[in-house]
Amino acid sequence: MFMYRISLALLLLTAAAHPSLGQRDPLPYAAAGLGERDAAVHLLNRFAYGPRPGDVDRVVAMGLETWLTHQLAADLPDEALATRLASFEALTMPARELSRTYPRPTYLRSRAVRDSVVTREETASMDREALRKKMRAYMAEKGYRPLQALLVELYGQKLLRARYSENQLVEVLTDFWYNHFNVALQDNQARPYLFSYERDAIRPYVLGSFRDMLGATARHPAMLLYLDNARSTAGEDTPTTMAQRPWARRRARRGGGGDAAAPTRQPGRRGINENYARELMELHTLGVGGGYTQQDVEQVARAFTGWTVLPPGPEGDALANRIRQHPRAGFSVDGDFIFRANLHDATEKVILGTVFPAGGGLEEGERVLDLLAAHPATAHYLARKLAVRFVSDDPPPALVDTLAAVFLDTGGDLRAVMRALAYSPYFWAPAARQAKIKAPFELAASALRALDADIRDGRAVVRQIEAMGQPLYAYQAPTGFPDRADFWINTGTLVNRMNFAMALAAGRVRGVRVDLGALNRHREPADVEAALTTYVGLLLPGVRVAPLVEQLLPVAADPQWAEKLDAAGRKADGGLAGSDPDALARVVGVILGAPAFQRR
Repeated sequence: MFMYRISLALLLLTAAAHPSLGQRDPLPYAAAGLGERDAAVHLLNRFAYGPRPGDVDRVVAMGLETWLTHQLAADLPDEALATRLASFEALTMPARELSRTYPRPTYLRSRAVRDSVVTREETASMDREALRKKMRAYMAEKGYRPLQALLVELYGQKLLRARYSENQLVEVLTDFWYNHFNVALQDNQARPYLFSYERDAIRPYVLGSFRDMLGATARHPAMLLYLDNARSTAGEDTPTTMAQRPWARRRARRGGGGDAAAPTRQPGRRGINENYARELMELHTLGVGGGYTQQDVEQVARAFTGWTVLPPGPEGDALANRIRQHPRAGFSVDGDFIFRANLHDATEKVILGTVFPAGGGLEEGERVLDLLAAHPATAHYLARKLAVRFVSDDPPPALVDTLAAVFLDTGGDLRAVMRALAYSPYFWAPAARQAKIKAPFELAASALRALDADIRDGRAVVRQIEAMGQPLYAYQAPTGFPDRADFWINTGTLVNRMNFAMALAAGRVRGVRVDLGALNRHREPADVEAALTTYVGLLLPGVRVAPLVEQLLPVAADPQWAEKLDAAGRKADGGLAGSDPDALARVVGVILGAPAFQRR
């Protein structure tokens, strides 16, 4: 509580220093029949991963409008989170260094063969433990680290941010936009780039320009590899950008075959790949029915030929250096991204009725992104997705139209769109409250926050989230996880959700500590009903306590029911340990597993 008082004091001082923070139009919750406390709960359940102990009081004290303004600015002090993330080495590594330090296992083996550490035959026939020993020694000598260690940091930082960050809206939106621009962990080539993808291509833009985020994802190796644009090239007989440039023609006449800095054409990689072009329009921008045709898909794919990824390791470094020394070659390098002018289809294109003259290069892809980001169909498609995430599975068309208009009027300013959403009466309407089922990650984050849990090691929580149906970063289709109740709720997932709730309350999730007594200042309730009454009020602020207690009491008072569920949880394991929950833990577990907590 002491830390909450400090945070509140800092926020009030900030508001005093910047009067505009405290002078916002009132949010329209009163017209929807909500008082300040209930409105604060709703805001914390949608623009954050749920309230922590004391959060509702804190938001009411500073004013809901001021809290929202800070969330939209993402400017709250985050020392507690920074302390917990200090040991995450990957967070401060440049993208190129990440891809060098945490290489794919296949690349690692090929390097070991090249350096004569092992032979190709040995990689297939050597005793597994002996091969591992050799590879571990080789990795230590070269400064390589296991890719799995990077993935542990990827999961860990996501969980810690959701649990501890004061700037909760950034975390909620980072999850939303990663899912929108989904890249699946199962893609072996893209996997080493996922950490920098979320960090560099998603997180910095979630309250900024949609066009900037669209461009960052388009250039990022994770997306280029996942949707195969990295191998999309002009056809064998198609003029390329290099062939259009006078200096290239002069060198060809002299027998030089092009600029010395230019990589040679790569055999076996010729031809257009339409995967990224199709998903760019269908999933990232216009949406299904957005007015594009198959011919547009083909033309967009041609515009993005030559957008690819630097080779990993020393070969890529050498290529990047050559290109930087000869900038006139028409090539471009940015981190792990490279535009290869000699692989770009430089013929004329017509995209959504717009003519792209022959002879273009890298700028063609950028122009396509400009065109798509400003399209009315994109505004409507993104507005609806945001309304589904923050309001209901079937949002009012009038709300979608309003958000789309703000998107277009502001040039895709996502902060302005989120502010318009928060100030819309539809956001506060009775039909929108408790209307969304929490995805497993949202459920875990909200439970950890509600219990004020101390996360020492998040790996067991990540396994539990997977058991509930949401393996992080691992939805295989480029659509990302569906955002609707029927995808998340069925008989099996409900059992796993309740198992997690009971295990967390009982302190049986490895790496996580909870102190249930501290939530009630160590005042022990007299019986199960009193415990339910007390902890429903603590964990579910804003709900009608008496009806929920009446509903949950038969379950919470039945130790046999809890023991059966506990046994099922231990069968699934997933990082659970310890003994049966005591009476208070059963009560808290039942509350966390109740439908009222499963919704936001």
